[in-house]
Amino acid sequence: MSEKEDSRKVISRHSPPSGRNTQNQELLYDANIPTPSHPELARTMARKIGTGTLCTLSSNPEGYPYGSFVTYSIHNGDPIFLISALAEHTKNLNLSTRSSLLISEGGEGNPLALGRVTLIGDCLIMPEEERQSAKENFLEKHESASFYVDFKDFHFYKLRVDSVRYIGGFGRMSWIDGDDWSKAQPDPLEPFSKDIIDHMNDDHIDAMIDCCINLSKAVDTSNVEMTGIDRYGFEMSAITEEGPRPIRIAFNKQATTPEEARIQIISRVKEARQISKDKDKP
Repeated sequence: MSEKEDSRKVISRHSPPSGRNTQNQELLYDANIPTPSHPELARTMARKIGTGTLCTLSSNPEGYPYGSFVTYSIHNGDPIFLISALAEHTKNLNLSTRSSLLISEGGEGNPLALGRVTLIGDCLIMPEEERQSAKENFLEKHESASFYVDFKDFHFYKLRVDSVRYIGGFGRMSWIDGDDWSKAQPDPLEPFSKDIIDHMNDDHIDAMIDCCINLSKAVDTSNVEMTGIDRYGFEMSAITEEGPRPIRIAFNKQATTPEEARIQIISRVKEARQISKDKDKP
């Protein structure tokens, strides 16, 4: 295996941290249940955020990497930018189209434990016939750009993604090729996930504890917090005798709307409670 091929191996999200005692890191749920792929996670992150660092090859001083803070939107699977002809990155792109866009999650705690994605490819000015669709797409994400979107010295550029580096936190990383990126779809529940998570954590702790105890190996769960939800299932941090442990519960069917997610959560809670009743039978 070449050095390049080896560097592009996927590191499983289920692997225990390096150097830790794996005996105490047994996964408390089935690692083979449906979960978003790295291309899906990367596409979801890119759609959600809308700001990043556009890296170009500097024209002055020549040849050095040059990073610029930019706003972007995703247009037919690729990021687009509305940038001025006077900007340094525009001058750079006029000399070399080779570029990348770094997108990073924000949040509390160790920033290296948060997700980020780097999109690599050639960034080119968009043809005039695509300007209207680009304008509508960009303003839907960045309404404040309406002030300057029609200025004559502003143009839309598109980074045509050739490869992607995805990092979902410690131990979750891979290279994604352009075809897999373009075929993947962002998670349909992402725009609603915060409301769903807040609702579950505010009103349904008991139901989630039942799921942990009866649908996973976290049988000593005393408290729990939902930490994520996607089309395939939901994730929790279960408080056990060994401390907080990650738990994932898969849906029986994919959920593409909040109502479908509600139905799937109810279904899994009912299963968990039926298991509990069956355990109590003489």
